[in-house]
Amino acid sequence: MNEYDVIICGGGPSGATTAFYAAKAGMKVLVIDKSKFPRDKACGGLLTARLFDELPELEKYIKPIIECPSRDVNLYSPSMKYKIDFEFPEGTPWNITREVFDNAVLEAARDVGAEILTETRVRDFEFNGGVTVQTSNGDFKGKMVIGATGPNDKLATMVREKRNIKPWNDNQMGTALMWEPVVGKEFVDKTFSDSRSLLVHFKPGGIEGYGWVFPKKEILNIGFGGYNRTIKSVKIKEIWEDYINLLKEDGYFPKDQKTPPVKGAPLPLDGPLKATTMDYTLLIGDSAGMVSPLSGEGIYYGMHAGKLAIKTIKAALETGDYSQKHLDQYHRDWNEVFGKELRDLSFFALMALKLPERMVYYGTRDEKLCEIFADLFLGVTPGGLGKRKPITRAIFDAIRYPYFGLG
Repeated sequence: MNEYDVIICGGGPSGATTAFYAAKAGMKVLVIDKSKFPRDKACGGLLTARLFDELPELEKYIKPIIECPSRDVNLYSPSMKYKIDFEFPEGTPWNITREVFDNAVLEAARDVGAEILTETRVRDFEFNGGVTVQTSNGDFKGKMVIGATGPNDKLATMVREKRNIKPWNDNQMGTALMWEPVVGKEFVDKTFSDSRSLLVHFKPGGIEGYGWVFPKKEILNIGFGGYNRTIKSVKIKEIWEDYINLLKEDGYFPKDQKTPPVKGAPLPLDGPLKATTMDYTLLIGDSAGMVSPLSGEGIYYGMHAGKLAIKTIKAALETGDYSQKHLDQYHRDWNEVFGKELRDLSFFALMALKLPERMVYYGTRDEKLCEIFADLFLGVTPGGLGKRKPITRAIFDAIRYPYFGLG
């Protein structure tokens, strides 16, 4: 049986990035994923500009497959009474399709020496002075293992049990549902202009979340996401049809096209886990809850964590110390870089999703507040803005622009 320095379970952006940097560092790496690539995933498909600041080594693989930038956003309140038209001052988001993007990052890992094993299901783990990963294609031995398969990661469940962390519930989990119909470049150019304006609707169908249209070259990424505590109480198909009809009425979707089907994916929205390691094991990305509770964006956090993990993996290989205590350095490293940011975003998600009508109302009157929320959504400020500046501005607007409505 071949032995690897590190086995990564999950070939999405988080796992593939970890594999890329580990292989570049000279490690023997195996990536295992259940899917056949290229494969799609329910996601808005936006990259924040800081991704390239933190991961410049991957830029040559990613830049060629970017669809287009988006330079502004149109954001509607739940009642449609208030609308914000906001041009991004900096940190323009980049549009990608996950099918192409995920495959590109995985191929980047292969390009620098990582072994890739797809269409293979992980069945179990045996820890025996290392770890044996039992799969549908045989067993594989590694000195360490990385969990990067998402919110239902088996390794994450094992870490939770080991570290006394309760499973996520419907108040902490969300669902993202989307589809990418091809509508043609002519329609996208005419409707969303060269700016490829993003479209956001708060609380579609009463869901505690938001709906979106993110235009690509010839495709519209249409979807909505929110907390399971409200999504599970509604009829998804009806809300999806109502949302598409709303877009048709407003001219954002071709009237002659049939309502596209919808697909979904789970989304952790409670911030990162309080522990992301155990003996021989690290958790990366969605498996560790590294997702913005405000925007649902997790690509940047997972990929950045994958790069940060290399320092700890390398030290473990050099010392032969794979203990939880030693591997906790990884947890401290990512927590120092963006842990507080994710915890702050949990607070702002509560404020924005509980009072969206009010927040959009204030945004129509205060461009500075729009800049603050654009920063929170796109992560322009390294490490996050903190709580003081956004809260102070919201209080200022509440005093200056009295609001007497609901929500």
